Amino acid sequence: MPATSAPDAPTDLRARRRTRTLHEIQQAAITLFERQGFEVTTVDEIARDAGVSARTFFRYFTTKEESVLADMHGFDEALRDCVVTTDPTNFSLADVEAAFTTVIEGFRDEQSEVARTIARIQKLVCANPSLSTAVVGRCSDNSQRLSALVESEYGIEVRSHVRLILEVAQLALRFAFDEWVSRATTESSGADLLSIYQDVCGRVRNL
Repeated sequence: MPATSAPDAPTDLRARRRTRTLHEIQQAAITLFERQGFEVTTVDEIARDAGVSARTFFRYFTTKEESVLADMHGFDEALRDCVVTTDPTNFSLADVEAAFTTVIEGFRDEQSEVARTIARIQKLVCANPSLSTAVVGRCSDNSQRLSALVESEYGIEVRSHVRLILEVAQLALRFAFDEWVSRATTESSGADLLSIYQDVCGRVRNL
């Protein structure tokens, strides 16, 4: 029987719908936070402006903070997959770099829009103590989840090595993002995140 890709079509359609809904909710939240302030904006208002119900909002996000801070591109998932699938005896910074590079390449054609969105979120975080606190909490939660995953996947003799690699890799990514957003919002020619990330990784390896 000839191979067919038809069974994948509904899955792809659902994935596209999910991505579109996530984007619409996030954009609605950002705009409302900018216009009337984070504290006074409600989930009902975000849902209304995104064209969805509050129930749908909570299907994707647990809080209004998460609607702007959630990882929309898959870096967290890529990092978890890297931890689970990489040979424990050969886990290296290059493995995480490759995983993050794949994610970046996935939205390379939309870099300008993504950069503008991230810049808007960063400005909101700087202006709102509640969002700043949420960022710290999210980073802490992610770190704890990764530590637990490392504990379950790796032997005690390599755990500290793997955790160090993960921390360095995430720091390099954050540094690259900050540099990229700064350039993308100030340089008329734009900036390429992948090139910046690869440059940062090269500098990290030379430390």
